Amino acid sequence: MYTVLVVDDEPGIAELLKLYFEMYKYNVIVSENGQQALKSFRENKVDIVVTDIMMPEMDGYELAQSIREISDVPILFLSAKTEVADRIKGLRTGADDYIVKPFDPLEVVTRVEVNLRRCYGYSDERHNDILKCGNLEFDVSGCKLYKNKELVELTALEYRILQFFMENQGKVLTKNQIYETAWLENQFPDDNSIMVAISKIRTKINDERYRYIHTIRGLGYRMEAIEDA
Repeated sequence: MYTVLVVDDEPGIAELLKLYFEMYKYNVIVSENGQQALKSFRENKVDIVVTDIMMPEMDGYELAQSIREISDVPILFLSAKTEVADRIKGLRTGADDYIVKPFDPLEVVTRVEVNLRRCYGYSDERHNDILKCGNLEFDVSGCKLYKNKELVELTALEYRILQFFMENQGKVLTKNQIYETAWLENQFPDDNSIMVAISKIRTKINDERYRYIHTIRGLGYRMEAIEDA
């Protein structure tokens, strides 16, 4: 279980992020300013830092510089500063990612997951060789999908989407999360492209009755087998 250090002087934002990270099974440490965060970082095993920039006592830039003197853990800036120059300064200061307020908390969770994968790779728990959901079996190393022991042919994009779903069964996955994981392009696909890709997967696994991939209106999708799928 990874530990996230959340640093923000606005209690509402810090508590919102804590709620979402805990929902996705992270340990969370909350600090209200840079000085407190640096102390917490030195006293705990922290895997990733999500920090505001404009804070009292020590701002996010100073915090990132201080952490970089002792560690290479991923650092994500979360800031209302929207200018390109601010983002460049943040990244050059030592941050690995920059998220602009207001934000979608699920996007923050996704960015954290992406940066953790880049830094630490997949854990054994989340990257098993065989993933199962109802009558579906996904062979990760062989990139093969079986339903009732019969091979189902998928495209490379469909494999990436379905693997992401099966690794995160029971969780609501947003379109941003699906894009971050499955699309290998710089441009975000439109909603229709994602819907079409998922529709094709549903057709190939005979999921017209939505017994595996469930649409969660206004949020995204959740994979969870229901009885008799």
